[in-house]
Amino acid sequence: MHTTTIKIGSYTLARRGCELLRQNGIPCELRKCSDSAGQYGCLYSIAVSENHLWRAESILRSSGIMVLP
Repeated sequence: MHTTTIKIGSYTLARRGCELLRQNGIPCELRKCSDSAGQYGCLYSIAVSENHLWRAESILRSSGIMVLP
């Protein structure tokens, strides 16, 4: 299973997003990642299976959690 990450700007939102995805049956993992460009400061990401990426991003956005590029 290949995973991909969804970047989220804060720990609180990433944790909330992970809980939300799990409630919707999407397995995920919270990870701290670096922002190599330094544009967003400290970043957190949610790792999900590539098969769930589109649905996961849709759930996060519809819940008001901003997904970073």
